[in-house]
Amino acid sequence: MSLRTSVIVNGINNLSDARYCAGMGVDVIGFNLKLDDPERLQPETLKEIMGWVAGVKTAGEFLRARPDIINEMAQEYKLDYIQLDVPYLIDEIEEINQPVIQKVFINKDTVESELLEMMELYSPYVHSFIIFSDDFTTIDDTNSRFLEAITKKFKTYIGFGIDKGNINSVLNNLKPTGIGLQGGHEIKPGLKDFDELAEIFEEIEEN
Repeated sequence: MSLRTSVIVNGINNLSDARYCAGMGVDVIGFNLKLDDPERLQPETLKEIMGWVAGVKTAGEFLRARPDIINEMAQEYKLDYIQLDVPYLIDEIEEINQPVIQKVFINKDTVESELLEMMELYSPYVHSFIIFSDDFTTIDDTNSRFLEAITKKFKTYIGFGIDKGNINSVLNNLKPTGIGLQGGHEIKPGLKDFDELAEIFEEIEEN
């Protein structure tokens, strides 16, 4: 299957999600490897997933791990990308061996000029940005102009507020590099409800 935009699916924590996303043409699947997070993916599960999936790039999602720890894990698990869920120092980013996807949060109090300045500073050192929000649950008049300013200047994935009803307008109007979606827990081992992801994939499938 081929999708007409690039897709990252974060928080993959089971083989069902990983194989489904690979089969649907997702570009990057991300794994929670945050050292202090009880929800982090366990090594044996990650090794199982990496042994079964093909044709999709992989990313480790980190929060505050040192660059040397990140590099060790990237080498051990053969990760293609590193997603940093908080801004690191640029010197630290330069120490990371794999291309970096930088997570950026926006909310109702975000100052557009300050965020654009920060992204301008980081852009030479990262592969791309992925935008998340705790405040905004959808993409509408309150944030679309802001997002358009970001997507025009930087390689940007929009990682919030995407659903089957607005995906086409988001792609047509904001023209991001791609979108970010979220994996989830299995109902029970091997059984997964893919309805929400499937609805979005159906909208962006190449005809």
